Amino acid sequence: MLRLALVLVASTLAIAACGGSSSTPPQGPNSGTVSVQPGDTPKGMVRCDLSGDISNFIAKERSTDPSTAKSASDQWSQAKKNGAVAEYVAIYSDSSSHCETFKQAGTDPTTATYKLIINFVFQYKDEKSAVNAYTTGPIFDTSVANLRSGNSQAIEGTKTGLSANSIVISQPVSNQTFYIALWQKKTFAILLIALNLDPADSKKIATAENNRIK
Repeated sequence: MLRLALVLVASTLAIAACGGSSSTPPQGPNSGTVSVQPGDTPKGMVRCDLSGDISNFIAKERSTDPSTAKSASDQWSQAKKNGAVAEYVAIYSDSSSHCETFKQAGTDPTTATYKLIINFVFQYKDEKSAVNAYTTGPIFDTSVANLRSGNSQAIEGTKTGLSANSIVISQPVSNQTFYIALWQKKTFAILLIALNLDPADSKKIATAENNRIK
């Protein structure tokens, strides 16, 4: 579900416009504390139970969407080979029922009319590894290259308000509003997707997350 959904997000934009690591993450901010927090989200949003470290995400998806669980496990294994030491997934929606809908096999978020936040935070052993993850990608099937493709109105670099290594797309597609931010700061590489939120709220979420990386 999720792997396909993220590919479809990138495609729509272009057309329209397992377990944890044995390594010890460095002291300071970590993937969980950097990720989207309840206080970052608009009023009425709820934290979906898929949220948690990558092992929790894989375990939860295994029972409802085995193909996504396998894809997530494979991608996490590759990320670890590239220097990742931790990954956290934060998912929010506007109701518990929509959280349940989202995690079912076959769900396509690109057709969702409800509010949805999908956030992947990768922490790397050093900044060089994080930079490489951002520049070469993909981060859960989303890369700088596919966000630049097609007619999507990408903003890059410090103009995003995030970091020098960042790219943001914020635009309506059909009857939906997409905000997609991919960026690297220090030892973190982050993917944030917000659907059907006010653009100002989406930007506020990304800024809050970015500011926690000290």
